[in-house]
Amino acid sequence: MRILVVNPVGHTTWDNIDLEIYRSYASPQTEIVVKSLPRGPRTVETLNAYFEAEKETVNFVLENYKGFNGIIINCFLEPGINVLRKKLRGQVVVVGPAEASLSYARIYGDIAVVSVGASIEGLELIKEKIRALGFEKRVVSVSGIPLGVIDIDVDKKRTIELLIAESKKALLSGADIIVLGCTGLAGLAKIIERELGVPVIDPTWASIKLLEALLSR
Repeated sequence: MRILVVNPVGHTTWDNIDLEIYRSYASPQTEIVVKSLPRGPRTVETLNAYFEAEKETVNFVLENYKGFNGIIINCFLEPGINVLRKKLRGQVVVVGPAEASLSYARIYGDIAVVSVGASIEGLELIKEKIRALGFEKRVVSVSGIPLGVIDIDVDKKRTIELLIAESKKALLSGADIIVLGCTGLAGLAKIIERELGVPVIDPTWASIKLLEALLSR
């Protein structure tokens, strides 16, 4: 199977590392292609950025989906996913990290979503996404570390320390599992899981595994 991962931003900063991470989670027979938008926001952390990303993502995917079996919109807010599912129904399967992560996480019990939190608006968008997907009764906590998406890789050790501390606080809400609510945090779940002793879901892992399962049925 051949899968297109779309980074809904207007730069290629994360394409290579995302390709490496997705390949590490994918089955050997799965071919992964990662592409960013030719134009779009720097990150998707505000409502205006979301609307821009939604428009550009829909246009980009409609122009590039042929030759692929599945599409992953590589952002927890999943800009454009509902429009694309309607337009591409019967042609290609479209999956997003939020729905995939929360679907797996609900098996374990109550969920805490830990994301980046430099933008309060961004956290509100995540909460709205959770409500739109119908998971509001299973998600008992939504919080973020004091970093923006663009700052995650500046000091990875500090990022991990902040995630561990925030996840420990989130577990006090009664959560049984942590979902990392940003694809920029991909590759960190196992590190945090070892520190916490509870399951931590990487949204990129959830996306590729769900899509592979859907395409192999």
